[in-house]
Amino acid sequence: MNTELPNANPKEQSLDQRLAANPRLRQRFLAIADMVDQAVQEGCTADEAEARTIEQIRKLGQEVLTEWAEKAAPQASHKARAQDPGLIKSGKKNS
Repeated sequence: MNTELPNANPKEQSLDQRLAANPRLRQRFLAIADMVDQAVQEGCTADEAEARTIEQIRKLGQEVLTEWAEKAAPQASHKARAQDPGLIKSGKKNS
């Protein structure tokens, strides 16, 4: 159960607290840790385990940025329309 206030400063929260607020991100970190454990069990070298981990971290970064962009786009669109009510929501520009 998350006992932190929703507006608590993220820098004051532990990593566990921050990940509790983002279960999808937590699951990805756990999957990466499982992947590293599996690589060790398979007898991979440190270089191979590192390469696998870097690949997964890059994918995680892409997922995080995509999620952020999907959340930010409607807000940016709303803000732009508020600043210029003449903007159209979507569609092609009429010539």
